[in-house]
Amino acid sequence: MKTKILTLSIFSFFLFLSCDKEDTASSINATDVESNASIDNVADDVLQIVESQSDETSVAGRMSATSEKFLNDCATITTVKTANNWTRTIDFGDTNCTIRNENRVRGKIIINFSADFTANTRNITYTFENFYHNDRLIEGGRTVVKTILSNGHPQATINLNMKVTTTNGDVYTRVGTRVREFTEGYTTPTILADNVFSVTGSWTTTLPSGIEHSATIVSPLIIKWNCPHIVSGSISFVKKNVTALLDYGNGDCDAKATITINGVVRNIIL
Repeated sequence: MKTKILTLSIFSFFLFLSCDKEDTASSINATDVESNASIDNVADDVLQIVESQSDETSVAGRMSATSEKFLNDCATITTVKTANNWTRTIDFGDTNCTIRNENRVRGKIIINFSADFTANTRNITYTFENFYHNDRLIEGGRTVVKTILSNGHPQATINLNMKVTTTNGDVYTRVGTRVREFTEGYTTPTILADNVFSVTGSWTTTLPSGIEHSATIVSPLIIKWNCPHIVSGSISFVKKNVTALLDYGNGDCDAKATITINGVVRNIIL
């Protein structure tokens, strides 16, 4: 599955459904890293939708070009406006809607945001209503803080508080913070040719077994929308005081990465 959004989830989603046979073990393993990474696919799709839908500046309430290209035609957008606040509902319907990065969604995302579109810092909240992402039920409420940095780059900070239920009933929870800086392409109308993002942050995932994995971005993840893979950066994962490092490489657009566990480096193909 190709994902051209800001996603850490470049592993196949079937890994998210598989049982982690090492949950009771004291050492982290590759499946631990992969299951952690797969949840971020959801977070980044939602972030892209929320960011684009809260950027509306038109009184007519038209979607931005970025939003139109990302959501596809199966999304219906309804906006309730007051003088200072907008509530926008993105309804994907009751059957799966394929968005432009090939992920499938259904249900609703409800966004609340200030109508002051010129403010340097804006707070956005959103909730889910019967929302599914690739047939996983997504629950929880989150906040996004959008700001313009001194270098002119738009930045979004997302406070994660998410519950994911798989089709076989396994429940994963995620809390933490992700920060996405829009470093290139934010002044141009195209969304695939030149958009580049830098992602930092840390989070904790609780697996169905109750064991927690913590993750910290050690070196900022660099994502280019014209490449289906994260091109560089690294994430440190910790489980019961054992650490693994996932390294995405040196900037080449390829499927190569490495996982280092207990000093042993394993080459992987994404």
